[in-house]
Amino acid sequence: MTALVWTIIESAKEGLSHPSTRISLVLAVVCLVSFGFWEVRTAHPMVPLALFRNRVFSGASFSLVLLTFANGGLMLILTQYVQFVLSYSPSKTGLAFAPMAVASPAFNGIGATLGNRIGNRTMTAIGPVIIAAGFGALASLPSNAGFALLSGAMVLIGIGGGLAMPAATGALMGAVPAEHAGVGSALNDTVQQAGAALGVAVLGSILSATYTGAMPDSAPEQARESISDAFALADASGDHGSADAAREAFTSAMSAGFWAGAAGVLAAAALALILMREPRSDAPAADPDQADTNELAVAAGTAN
Repeated sequence: MTALVWTIIESAKEGLSHPSTRISLVLAVVCLVSFGFWEVRTAHPMVPLALFRNRVFSGASFSLVLLTFANGGLMLILTQYVQFVLSYSPSKTGLAFAPMAVASPAFNGIGATLGNRIGNRTMTAIGPVIIAAGFGALASLPSNAGFALLSGAMVLIGIGGGLAMPAATGALMGAVPAEHAGVGSALNDTVQQAGAALGVAVLGSILSATYTGAMPDSAPEQARESISDAFALADASGDHGSADAAREAFTSAMSAGFWAGAAGVLAAAALALILMREPRSDAPAADPDQADTNELAVAAGTAN
């Protein structure tokens, strides 16, 4: 993961042609392939890869990765937007996230209840669509957005997350056989952490590259690299025009990042619909006496 995140961030700055980026990319691929090879061959794998043969388990896992991918980028980008572009204090910045923090747990119970009634697949698809609407609203914010517009977008993201996360987690754990319950719980945490790390790397790279491209060519190199540096230089020189240019450039970069996040959560909805197909109620239960370990993992997941 370290090599992969490094590759994503550095490729946005130097491109894949840079020697260090190529080395980190090769290292990431070698580590991933080696891990998979070892997990398939060892008698006691840390991650039983046979679990991913279950469509529900795979769909829930990939959906969780994409959901946390978007949320990881959200925290990185929006914090800078409200503090640098909207000039919020740290306390008011915390209040800007409060609508999402309230809406998400409020709808967690609703999401879990509806998941039991209409199916985790449906809820895992509906939630990301609502989150995408919230990201679209954030992407459309101007450089002088009011608190009400910002709060409305955050409420949408909180509602979508509250509906989707319990359903996706419930589907993932429901697809794991009892003997792999600990593995399932650990994988649930791991895929979310991996998604958040990738979200910061990918969406942060989009933000950085778009910001630099949107800044005037006449701006100092340091100001083109970071909005905080642009503000520091503007304060030192008294050039308020360059600070305004940095605000507009960052707003454009934020829009690009959030549209990418919206695409990610819509992909999560699509994966849920394609992979997390509800099992037939009349499907015969698996006989554990006639199945080996890998087959039992798949069969038990389908029965669940």
